[in-house]
Amino acid sequence: MAKFDLIAFDLDGTVFPEPSAKSIRPRVVAALQAAHDAGVITAVASGRTVGMLGPTLTGAPWVDWLITVNGACVSPAHGGDAVSERMMPREQVRAVVSCIRSVAPGAGDNGWSLFAPGHACFDRGLNERFRERLPEGPERESFSFVESVLAEGGKVEEIDGIDTILGELTTDIYKIGCMLDTVELFDATCRELTASAHTGGLELASVGPTELEITKAGVNKGSALSILCRHLGIDEHRAVAFGDSGNDATFADSACTFVAMGNATPEIKAVADDICPSVKQDGVAVWLEDHLGLV
Repeated sequence: MAKFDLIAFDLDGTVFPEPSAKSIRPRVVAALQAAHDAGVITAVASGRTVGMLGPTLTGAPWVDWLITVNGACVSPAHGGDAVSERMMPREQVRAVVSCIRSVAPGAGDNGWSLFAPGHACFDRGLNERFRERLPEGPERESFSFVESVLAEGGKVEEIDGIDTILGELTTDIYKIGCMLDTVELFDATCRELTASAHTGGLELASVGPTELEITKAGVNKGSALSILCRHLGIDEHRAVAFGDSGNDATFADSACTFVAMGNATPEIKAVADDICPSVKQDGVAVWLEDHLGLV
């Protein structure tokens, strides 16, 4: 039976089953707690900032480490300095925004997010776009991404526009996001960002058909997992990571065992080492119970 020294897990679609319910189901919590009690180190691996996670996660005794903002920050869960912070200079981010607008002028001030130390910012149009992605029904009508984060004790800001926050910031930036209007514009934007000599080296992650997340070149969850393993003196082959969407794909570039959720996108399943049941079937718990002998 396989033995692992570190478990990394994504949140939405991996341990959070519903967009509006930012909580982990009891069976999954029990499996992670049991693994932790058996000496396995656990790490959240999220696109969110530490502040967005809320006290339920950051205060959980079975969470040891936080890989946040797509790997731009690696920090202990219960206090202490980050062991890795990899950020983009503000001028580089301004060049990225300008490049995206050259391809998709409609991006304007609609559909942007920005993450920096002490800041998790979403413009007013992005919340509506998140809502539009949900199936028709009562949940869609009442859903607010910003309010759902705040309800869980997380810290998030709703901003008027990306230019305003860029003008106010005095720090470098972990990550910037943009939701484009069509798949065609998304593809064209990725091509332009990759080809542009003005934006510098970038890491592009697709987290939806038209949603793009951008970090400094080489900054992703897979490389952050490698950084954490080196820091802890853990062989990457003895780490397992769970994920379901585009910003989890780089786990496959590390030496860890990458397990895709049953609800993962086809692209993620194609690069995974294994596939577990879906998030609504407590897939992370099912896999851990089987491979760590937790039952």
